[in-house]
Amino acid sequence: MDARPEGILADTNVLRLPDGRRVGYAEYGDPDGLPVFALHGTPGSRFMFALTNEAAQERGLRLIAPERPGYGLSEFRHADSLGDIAADVVALADALGIGRCAIIGVSGGGPHAVATAAALQGRVALLALISPVGPVADGADTISLSFMHKLIFLRMGRSPPLCRGFFYGLRAVLRFIPNFARGLLKRRVPPSDRAMFARPEVLANLQDAVREGLRRGVDGAVQDLRLFTRSWDMALAELAVPAVLWQGSDDTIVPPEAAYLLARSLPHCRLEVIEEAGHYWIFGRFNMVLDAAAAALHA
Repeated sequence: MDARPEGILADTNVLRLPDGRRVGYAEYGDPDGLPVFALHGTPGSRFMFALTNEAAQERGLRLIAPERPGYGLSEFRHADSLGDIAADVVALADALGIGRCAIIGVSGGGPHAVATAAALQGRVALLALISPVGPVADGADTISLSFMHKLIFLRMGRSPPLCRGFFYGLRAVLRFIPNFARGLLKRRVPPSDRAMFARPEVLANLQDAVREGLRRGVDGAVQDLRLFTRSWDMALAELAVPAVLWQGSDDTIVPPEAAYLLARSLPHCRLEVIEEAGHYWIFGRFNMVLDAAAAALHA
């Protein structure tokens, strides 16, 4: 099943950067609307935000969903920091003539959204973080991590061979035995997430987004984890951007404690904990996030 609705603005766009690389991106919502950059999770792609198309249209928002290096249509390049990847979003904003904007980062897109907000600081009306990966390395001695989170963020993310094997395995399972992949995911998440997966369009969207993200390989996903699991090397306390961070209390995909640490580290951030919610609550409440972005852009 294809989760991408008819009438989307353009789900296949490519910008060629000055260094010759191609960056893929999609646009959803109102083509003349207020601009919002939407950064996908890990792994993911420009298709992640397809289900927001109608809601974005209704709110007069133009969602621009770029793909990071190595995902989907975007050609890979090695990055030494989150800021290196944020530079691609800045280049896209400049090429599209975008000034004031909002930035949304979902899950693994969260650290990149923070870096992009830092790079575009004077142009950002709101930084919206949805179940983000937090600064795990910086808080490893002070935050509580589950065994699975320690395995992913403190071991696998720091071992390129382990990380590459994991994502190639995920790619193969999604391609050849997708029902098995869905079953494994359902067993790992809390009841609230399993209820979300009962919606066929949600499962189809996740499958489309991840398949497209890993289509050209796993370099983007491996790079994401490498960057997440080292010090972010950002002066978070100096980020003068209004921010809201929404985090499910029962999230099993990213460590909630790391997200809470991120909220405390951002001086202008409001934390909203969604009780008894897991990681995928956003598929039922994206309107809330779009309302916040629209309000900030209209202010």
